[in-house]
Amino acid sequence: MRIIIVIILSSIALIGAILMIWGLIEAALLKVTRDRLIISKGSEDAAADLRILFFSDLHREFCMIPARRVCALIRAEKASQGLDAVIFGGDLVIGSKSITGGLKYITAISDQCKALGIPFMAVTGNHDTGADPEELGMFPFDNMNGCIKYLKSRRDGRYVAFAGVPDTGRRRRLWSVPPVPSAGIEYKSYILLSHNPDLVLHMPPVPIKVDAMISGHIHGGQIRTPFGLEFKLRHDELPYQGVISGIHEVNGIKLFISKGIGCVFVPFRFFARPEVNIIEIVS
Repeated sequence: MRIIIVIILSSIALIGAILMIWGLIEAALLKVTRDRLIISKGSEDAAADLRILFFSDLHREFCMIPARRVCALIRAEKASQGLDAVIFGGDLVIGSKSITGGLKYITAISDQCKALGIPFMAVTGNHDTGADPEELGMFPFDNMNGCIKYLKSRRDGRYVAFAGVPDTGRRRRLWSVPPVPSAGIEYKSYILLSHNPDLVLHMPPVPIKVDAMISGHIHGGQIRTPFGLEFKLRHDELPYQGVISGIHEVNGIKLFISKGIGCVFVPFRFFARPEVNIIEIVS
């Protein structure tokens, strides 16, 4: 009987060790996804209006994807089919004490974008709320919190409006109101950048039509378990509707959610590989 118990415990320990090693390996296995975000009555076969590279949830302390890999991907995509923007979806670091490491990482991305003439935009995430505003001001990207930027469609030259909202954090969450475009500026689509995709369920009344949202935050679960136990520890709503990553339509808004590239709490992922997203937008 004692031998059987020893064998069982040894087997459990071995399986646990294998899973732990795999989780550490998976956190460094970058996946590049390629998606087409079809807005309104855009045709599946139509040429893209814009082509963007999106990455989110850096969490620099536990990010196993070096900046040079993201920079190499930016160069390769620019050379192949071009990039109209690079966008960061928030959560630079886990704690504000590590802000310097996040700055170094983002600066490398910014320098690459400047060298290639690509706009670099970002919004802040819930983990960024503890950072000093002056520190955030040092980051070399276009902070889209409460702002709008217009990008020209490569298909017909018309504008696509990109706007951003800040994340107010988990404890006293407020759902930010999307900025309203200036009168007289014509645009074909309005795309909102929000770190937390649950905003789609709590959209404040605005005199504009939000056509699409691009978000991160959920990490694809990061560590997937049976019955979605990983989401029991979170306060997010969309996972309970089966909306975790990829493209969905919620409340008449096309929603894209990235799994992000970093990890929170531990440098470990399980069945939720880190990803950088190449998104073609068809308005």
